[in-house]
Amino acid sequence: MSIVAIVKITAIQGQWSRALEVIEDSRALCLGLEECSEFLVFQSQSDKHKFSFVERWSSIEKHKAFLEKLMNNKEFEAKMVVFTSAPDIEYFDER
Repeated sequence: MSIVAIVKITAIQGQWSRALEVIEDSRALCLGLEECSEFLVFQSQSDKHKFSFVERWSSIEKHKAFLEKLMNNKEFEAKMVVFTSAPDIEYFDER
C-alpha cells in the first residue's frame, strides 16, 4: 500500500520562478525512481510564492531516504536558498 506525502513550501519574494525550477528538478528525480509513482505540483492562486505538492511513495521510509539523499547533494542543497525554510511535510494514507 502506498502513502501520500503532502508538501508545502514557500519561495522567498521575487524567486517563485527559480523555486519552481528547483521543484521541477526534484519531481524529475522522484519520478525516475520506482518507489515514487506520482508527483503533482500546485501553485497558490493568491500568492505565487506558495507551492504544494502531492507525492505518492511506496513507503514513508523510501520518501525520507530520497529526501536525505537529495539534501546531501551539494548542488541541490545550494538551490534551496530560494525557499524561506525547509518544506512542511505530512504523510497520509489514501482512504
